[in-house]
Amino acid sequence: MTPPSLHGLADWLRAEFGEREPLKRGGPPQVQRLALALEPADLPPEVDADALFVHRSLRVGERWPGLGVLGVHDGFDLALTTGPNHRLARALGWRDVREVVWKGELKGITATPPQDSWAGLRAALHAELGGEDSSWPPAPGPEPLRLALMNAMNPGLIEHVAAGGVRVYLTGQLRPSASAAAQAHGLGVIALGHRRTEAWGLRQLAAELRAAFPGLHTEVYGSEG
Repeated sequence: MTPPSLHGLADWLRAEFGEREPLKRGGPPQVQRLALALEPADLPPEVDADALFVHRSLRVGERWPGLGVLGVHDGFDLALTTGPNHRLARALGWRDVREVVWKGELKGITATPPQDSWAGLRAALHAELGGEDSSWPPAPGPEPLRLALMNAMNPGLIEHVAAGGVRVYLTGQLRPSASAAAQAHGLGVIALGHRRTEAWGLRQLAAELRAAFPGLHTEVYGSEG
């Protein structure tokens, strides 16, 4: 199969994630092998690839000369980590997914998971993401395990989603200043891990690129989470 062009990959990233200039550095016009990493430190000194995708691409500098460099930052964080990650919701079979807008900003989603127990929910998340940083269960109650996947954690957001029936708050990093608010509302909390969710997003991106461009081979570095 014909490999994609470097500009074709950039156009796809722009359309999917809203990155204005995903092409950070020119390179070979055709890309048969794409190496993906969250940051340059995850890459070896020499990479067998035609181009790189680096989430934090500003740190690439002049390294890996001759290779094209692609990058998406804000759109990657929004769509592929915590927050309004509809891809993760589909992967985990969540139902009744609704976006959470708070103070005019899209902050995440609420959803109902297929699991009806705390242990089952955590097991599903661990199987998909590879673990968690920390957690505590919600207060006992007859309500279903409605959850929120959010890209921030503060008392205002916790109060906002709790008022909508959320019982479990998922985010990247635990914010101690918001823990008391979560416990006061009886919410369970799972800190999935910032790096862990980014690594999931990178693997997901590689899979979507291979599906969109059948002639493309990808290798993901530093994605163990």
